[in-house]
Amino acid sequence: MLRISDFVISPPSLGMRVSRIRRGLPRIPRATLAARLRALRAAGVLDGYRLTETGAALAPVVRELARWAVATDAAPLTGDDLDTAALTWDMRRRVNLGALPERTVVLAIEFTDHPPADRRYWLHLSRTSVDLCRQDVGAPVDVWLSAPTMAVTRWWIGDLSWAHLLRQPGVRVDGDRTLQRQMHRWFERYAFTPENLGRPAPHDGASE
Repeated sequence: MLRISDFVISPPSLGMRVSRIRRGLPRIPRATLAARLRALRAAGVLDGYRLTETGAALAPVVRELARWAVATDAAPLTGDDLDTAALTWDMRRRVNLGALPERTVVLAIEFTDHPPADRRYWLHLSRTSVDLCRQDVGAPVDVWLSAPTMAVTRWWIGDLSWAHLLRQPGVRVDGDRTLQRQMHRWFERYAFTPENLGRPAPHDGASE
């Protein structure tokens, strides 16, 4: 019998932390990542794979850079920025556990503009664990989200509200209607959305 653990993208052991980082930065070459990690350690920003006090002190700087980028639209989203693996991995990281139902729910996401090998992902969500799968393990799906990658990414980074996402061409949600109404609250979205940065959200005509 197939088990979720056979296909899940789960938090790795200490010896696999580089692989975990690469899941969030899937396009970076392994050698480049290793070189940058060495440079950060040499600068005292990292101790192993953990931030030092010096590294943690950079958080306000990074946050202000993000505020500047949002305010000036200095880094507009393009097709080259779209990556389903990085997007779904970030979704896995930023689940609001307290907003989930008491039972485990399965959310299937289909990126309709991608080839079959990179099209579908499954999030198994509960208040005690969150698993991201690249293959269907046979668990009943509670909600399906089908959409172009750009639309989902724009919602995730805060360019679109949930209500506005649902009005985008090619976006469809199927499954349990009660869960459909709740699901946008299950995610905290990208750390640097305008809302998370304390800035007004884009005026897209809807707040949810």
